[in-house]
Amino acid sequence: MKNIIWSLLVGSICSSAMAQDKILYQEEVYNQPERGVETEVYLGDRMLTQQVGEWKECITPKRSYEKTTWGWTGFYKSGEPLCKRTLKDKNYWPTYNNSVNGENSHRQAVSWRGKKGKYRLCQTAAGMAAYCIKDLSENDMKAGATFIYNPNSFQQTIAYDGRNGDVLKFNYAEFSDGFARQSFSREFQIDLSEGSVAAYKGAIIEVLEATNVQIKYKVIRNFASDR
Repeated sequence: MKNIIWSLLVGSICSSAMAQDKILYQEEVYNQPERGVETEVYLGDRMLTQQVGEWKECITPKRSYEKTTWGWTGFYKSGEPLCKRTLKDKNYWPTYNNSVNGENSHRQAVSWRGKKGKYRLCQTAAGMAAYCIKDLSENDMKAGATFIYNPNSFQQTIAYDGRNGDVLKFNYAEFSDGFARQSFSREFQIDLSEGSVAAYKGAIIEVLEATNVQIKYKVIRNFASDR
């Protein structure tokens, strides 16, 4: 009986961690967007991105909040994920210092708890709840598996640089430690009169529609590691 219960428990944990084919807290290469999916971006937007990081259990505020107590201000930034460091972690952690007093700042754990439809977002300071934002609802927060890239890792991107006649322009860039590598930033082009497929650094893109301000496309193959 113990073995059966243990098997069911492990299966439940694995099913949760692998929801939507995502394995939590395991470093992987993440490519966006998915291959074969019609996508639309605008001038200057990234069309294709490859990053190294982990899927984590996170909550992301849909708008910013702040509260000041005894000269210290606690922040919760809109669109910035707060993530558990491990599957067993009860609290969430920001990627920024969320408690500030002048030039002094700290990074503190965040709790998200509620009952009867009312939630409370708080920081944990010295084992106590602080900077609490009350009377929130589930709709105020986006929750679920979120990809968090490693800022010290190698990244590749392709951005759309517009159209001139039948010529489409793109910009390829590599990033390391969060900064663009100047010597590895290149512009490349395709001539639609000769075909609608762009290929660069292992990535292959099929152009569906394009103007000088937007482009619709599908990724046929991502960068080299996604062959």
